[in-house]
Amino acid sequence: MTARSEYHHLYNLSAWRRRLRPQHLAREPLCRACLRRGIVNDGTLTASGTRQGNPKRCRLVVDHVIPHRGDPALFLDPGNLQTLCPDDHDQNKQRLEARGYSEERGADGWPVDPQHPANR
Repeated sequence: MTARSEYHHLYNLSAWRRRLRPQHLAREPLCRACLRRGIVNDGTLTASGTRQGNPKRCRLVVDHVIPHRGDPALFLDPGNLQTLCPDDHDQNKQRLEARGYSEERGADGWPVDPQHPANR
């Protein structure tokens, strides 16, 4: 059994599906990472701001800022949630978790994450 399948049942909880997730999307209906880049993305755009060509990816993801790894308290903590587009969730967030820092760059081209090796 993989780690993902060990905690995937949490996403079927009524507290998540009927309350926490919809309430979060009502409060934060745009991709947080895209907004930092100046892109207003309601899920219909890619992370670069172009029209999303895949209709199955025209959605927003409610992401856990701190990975919950099956911890129910962290999973259900409304302060641990952010809205992301599929690109930012499936690509950029996964790279951040694997590396331990973000590759996001500021307008000057310099990495914005203090954990990035260039900022240490």
